[in-house]
Amino acid sequence: MADSDLSFEQEEAIRNKFIAILLSGADRPIKNKINFQKELFLFSKSFPKFFEFFEFIPHYYGPYSSSAADSIDNHDDYFVSDTKGIYLTAEGKNLAEESIQEFTQENREKIIISLNIVRSLYDSLTSDELMFLVYKTYGYTEKSDKIDSLLKNKEYLAGRLLKKGVITEKRYRELIED
Repeated sequence: MADSDLSFEQEEAIRNKFIAILLSGADRPIKNKINFQKELFLFSKSFPKFFEFFEFIPHYYGPYSSSAADSIDNHDDYFVSDTKGIYLTAEGKNLAEESIQEFTQENREKIIISLNIVRSLYDSLTSDELMFLVYKTYGYTEKSDKIDSLLKNKEYLAGRLLKKGVITEKRYRELIED
């Protein structure tokens, strides 16, 4: 639990709202649970106040938040996780709309910009591409089952990120360095 005076239920409500906002950022599901965890990680990194509510830890496939996974698994009134991916129910869409309105106009604009960047850039990535980018940028490799195979394919993965316009030539060179 984050260091705050909030109850577990209050923190859970905040997590659900933040996840709903993330999922509302595109008219398509997030592909799978791995990509969901990485996109949530990247989105919440832009908002340190919210990042602390997720308590990301190193895991088999990079940064992982058990509280975020629990929200998806235990709140089927808001979230769906199936073969199509992870997306919002009608009630989840309402939660996202109401939640975004709780912010000041300035903060709402910042959230929308960050949300659009995360969903437009990272939704197109494979799990390997997204994991590689997150590992090379933020670490979280301690318990990884994938880091060795990703590093063996670093030139290919970095090339795919460059081709998709997610990174620059300079970042490409940084990613392929040892």
